[in-house]
Amino acid sequence: TLAGFGQWVSKEFKNPDHAIKIIPRDDFNHKEVADEIKNAIKNYCQLTKNEREQSRNAAFEISRIALWKNLIRHYWEAYEFALVKASGKEVLYLEKERVEKLPETQQVLIDIQPVWRRVLVQQSIPEKLKPLEELSKNLWWSWNQDAIKLFESINNELWKEVGENPIVLLDRLPYDMIRKLEKDKAFIANLTAVYTEFQEYMNQKPREDSPSVAYFTMEYGLHNSLKIYSGGLGLLAGDYLKEASDYNYNMIGVGLLYRFGYFRQIITAGGDQVAQCDAQDFSKLPVIPVRDQSGQWISVQLMFPGRTVHARIWKVQVGRIPLYLLDTDYEANNEADRTITDNLYGGDNENRFKQELLLGIGGIRTLREIGVKIDVYHCNEGHAAFTGIERLREYIQNENLTFPEAQEIVRASSLFTTHTPVPAGHDYFEEDLMRAYIAHYPSRLKIEWNQLMNLGRFNPSNVNEKFSMSVLAVNLSQEVNGVSRLHGQVSKEMFTQLWKGYMTSELHIGYVTNGVHLPTWLSRSWKDLYSKTFGEDFLKRQEDRVMWDKIIQVPAEDIW
Repeated sequence: TLAGFGQWVSKEFKNPDHAIKIIPRDDFNHKEVADEIKNAIKNYCQLTKNEREQSRNAAFEISRIALWKNLIRHYWEAYEFALVKASGKEVLYLEKERVEKLPETQQVLIDIQPVWRRVLVQQSIPEKLKPLEELSKNLWWSWNQDAIKLFESINNELWKEVGENPIVLLDRLPYDMIRKLEKDKAFIANLTAVYTEFQEYMNQKPREDSPSVAYFTMEYGLHNSLKIYSGGLGLLAGDYLKEASDYNYNMIGVGLLYRFGYFRQIITAGGDQVAQCDAQDFSKLPVIPVRDQSGQWISVQLMFPGRTVHARIWKVQVGRIPLYLLDTDYEANNEADRTITDNLYGGDNENRFKQELLLGIGGIRTLREIGVKIDVYHCNEGHAAFTGIERLREYIQNENLTFPEAQEIVRASSLFTTHTPVPAGHDYFEEDLMRAYIAHYPSRLKIEWNQLMNLGRFNPSNVNEKFSMSVLAVNLSQEVNGVSRLHGQVSKEMFTQLWKGYMTSELHIGYVTNGVHLPTWLSRSWKDLYSKTFGEDFLKRQEDRVMWDKIIQVPAEDIW
């Protein structure tokens, strides 16, 4: 390649004669470059006195175009361009004075020292037992009683010790026990039966009447060995994925993978409650890196103040449903950004904001990276409402739509479920924090800053009102629902001021009563009783009310 000076001379002077010699150079033509330099010097030495004088004069004339009086016009043009651009954004800062405090980050320089790398040693499982590995990496086992009994039968004491985590169980098995299982005909027969049932379950074709749904939430309660949940919201989301798997819906989950999950309460000797956070070893969990065709780990990027944040994509297989999780705790990020996904709901309000940016904007970009087509976007609580903002940007920048056109499309394909019965339980963020992280979005959406803020305000005329994630979700969703009949009514009252002039009873907010995934919560003894009373296929007929009426015929002593 040519250096800047060489490119400049080539552009300004097509034939500089002997005044300047331009020699193209790349990483592979060192010898040719040396020969060219030698020939140029040799040729110059062979010039006559008059030719050399002409070359000097030509070089002098070429140098004059670099005089400041000739170049300053470019600076005036650049300055004028900057003023025009800046004048279009001055409205962002006219409404009120703000003091913007950017996060302090520190770049750590590492000396040239030996680098210690972690080596993971994986136990080799005999071919006959290979299905155990496949079963352990799909959470289908966690709601299949036969699969649970299979893992228990390996070593019940060790099973309890490892927290019913089959991956850790297999990793901790002594070699002699593995050889013993391999020769145990009864165990191999049970394994074959469970694995056959699993394969039949997984090989069923997806329902053709099901739209593709992307489900976004901050937490998923799938099993106690995967600590990415804290309570009811996560458990409901986990059951949602499991039920979708059993009904074979075309669905994808999106969330965050937390290094420390949610804190665990312990009681000290003095009676004090202490929050303890235990790091999760991802190699001992059913999470798998998502890689492209070349084997590279796929990641998404978000622009934060003065830097780019990278998030790796992991996948958890929940029966037939893939769940994609984002994680920032790796070397591509600085120390501050690596902690974004440390704890569920952890850190200060700013870290909460960063987590929700990652879930919403990073979640949409995750779907684009893995190349899936989605028909419906479901936000489980307001935490994921930034999905709508990112989708607006895509339609406006990529499809050249206007903001109202993009908003109609986003609304028509978005669903928002709210779980919180009181306004104080919803997330609100200060305008200063919003400006620090997403001040560039209005220009991408071709709107003013106030228009963006008003998407998250109950009262657009109140510039001092904080930005509500739930209001944003309502404004960008066609369907809104609570999680019970009473909560649906409470939600109407909570959001009624968004539709001035309408009575609360006229609002379109509905409800879907919370339920549970029956196979997950049904104990073994109740499952046996139901199978005996209703038939082995009762799980496939849960909506059959006549079937449930048969419970009255069961003797009381069988229940109690």
